[in-house]
Amino acid sequence: GIELQGPLQAKCRNAFTSREYSESKLQNDVVDELKAAGLVLDEEVLLGSGYRIDALVEFSDGRKVAVEVDGPSHFIDMRPTGSTILKHRQVARLDRIEVVSVPYWEWNELKNSETKQRYLRVKLSNGQIM
Repeated sequence: GIELQGPLQAKCRNAFTSREYSESKLQNDVVDELKAAGLVLDEEVLLGSGYRIDALVEFSDGRKVAVEVDGPSHFIDMRPTGSTILKHRQVARLDRIEVVSVPYWEWNELKNSETKQRYLRVKLSNGQIM
């Protein structure tokens, strides 16, 4: 690969990591339910790769899972866009953090807090005891 020289590399990284972000109602709802489920998390976390994730859940065994709340702009015909796939892949490989996507249409089907928390626990469990 091509390695950028010091000052140019720093400028590129700064431009990538300083992009504005905004929280949506959907994202706030998912984060609120993660908290209500008693999970320990940080919001809008800037990772070493330069990507910002919606929430980082940390389990008592040290396992960390990135939760990405993916609204309509992350999909074309209910399939993830290229940039969404790339972000999830790079976070998993570069930051070594599992990424769990919460697609808007799945979330919108959930009718109450109990079903939302159950949905999140299943998504985050990945076959492990929570």
